[in-house]
Amino acid sequence: MFDQFLKRPSDIARHENGPYAAERRRYLAFLNQEGRSRQSLGIIVSLLYSIAEWLPVSSGPLTPAQVCVAAEQWDRTRPSSITSNCRHNRKTWFIYHATSWLRFLGQLDERVAPQPYDDEIHEFLAYLRTEKGQAEATLVGTRRGVRLFLSWLSRQTKSLSDVSPKDITAYFSSEVAGRWSRVTVSNHVQYLRAFFRYAHRRRWSSAGIAESIDAPRLYAYEDYPRGPSWPDVHKLLESVTGSTPVQIRTRAALLLFAVYGFRCGEVRGLRLDDIDWEKEQIHIRRPKQRKVQTYPLTAEVGNALLVYLEKVRPQSSYREVFLTLRQPYRPVSPGGFGTQVTKHEKKIGLTLPQYGPHALRHACATHLIAEGFTLKEVGDHLGHVSEAATRMYAKVDLVGLRQVADLDLSRVTDWIHLCEQSETPFASRGDLPALREVASMGLGGLL
Repeated sequence: MFDQFLKRPSDIARHENGPYAAERRRYLAFLNQEGRSRQSLGIIVSLLYSIAEWLPVSSGPLTPAQVCVAAEQWDRTRPSSITSNCRHNRKTWFIYHATSWLRFLGQLDERVAPQPYDDEIHEFLAYLRTEKGQAEATLVGTRRGVRLFLSWLSRQTKSLSDVSPKDITAYFSSEVAGRWSRVTVSNHVQYLRAFFRYAHRRRWSSAGIAESIDAPRLYAYEDYPRGPSWPDVHKLLESVTGSTPVQIRTRAALLLFAVYGFRCGEVRGLRLDDIDWEKEQIHIRRPKQRKVQTYPLTAEVGNALLVYLEKVRPQSSYREVFLTLRQPYRPVSPGGFGTQVTKHEKKIGLTLPQYGPHALRHACATHLIAEGFTLKEVGDHLGHVSEAATRMYAKVDLVGLRQVADLDLSRVTDWIHLCEQSETPFASRGDLPALREVASMGLGGLL
């Protein structure tokens, strides 16, 4: 293995006889299988030798802190004539590959320091996962919200059994939560309500805590769908028609967001086996609904994916379609697409209340509504289980709203007059004056 990257026989012999040679060979073979370039592996070979000299791998699992100390000591032995920025990069490179090598060998101790109420949080999340069937993405938010409160509680030197409604009020009024939006506060209220219901069942806390937590009022469908107009979507797609690897990958992802309205996590999870080229279909996994949905593969989307797969996607053992373009090659991170999409939206001058891939999902739904599709059809396209999730898009159905405005309400007036002269149960309810006022309104000017 060493002779593939070293030329001088003395260097090859030094590496073959150096510390942990077998372990270093295994790691280099792993990196080579990952698709690292020959130039990168040539640099890593020498660095790995220094890592093996400075880290006592055989003494047992090492902590990240020990790796950082070794990197600092190793850097002091290097020439000091280079700039501080280069020294920082050199140590960072040492720490990165030392950590990766130890993790590969199973010799990295990545245990984090115990956090307050770790056992209670773990048990609560296991209950939500097994009994409530909540998705992992939901559990991540719940874990973060509950841990934030319990960490704050620990700093107040109070136990969970002593929590009172006043403590909950103090928490949401503290610096921890004082700058949250109404939606964020509402989400954290839901996390804590669920936790304290379970805590009461397990006798960790007193009764009534969950019921005492007030949430800010959120109105159903109060938000307008926050997406760019369809002409702006076309403008966005035209801005990424270049031949660079980043533009080719970004265009393929943008088409999936805009044409199909896929969520960011669904595009990240798309695998090579999910694209059926023979039947011209694409299968998308819906983590929220725990199902797989099939869509026809349009020519434009198919061509964009084909160009990406043939010219850009690196060779890798990963089966995900979208991988990073820099080594080590791995699936795109959760924030990767968000950063790229937001960057291109701002680059072409779009001013939006919400940027990122989810805004394109809203744009897709809004475009389908404008084309005359029903809410049920739009909901099926977006993968919604309930029609209630699609009702917010009724606000953008201007064609339907104009039809409502054009209704002839004179018939309503005649019907009210008929009710006034009859003894119908409806006439006795006292709602006729209000109806008469509504009937006299001219709705045409509202749209």
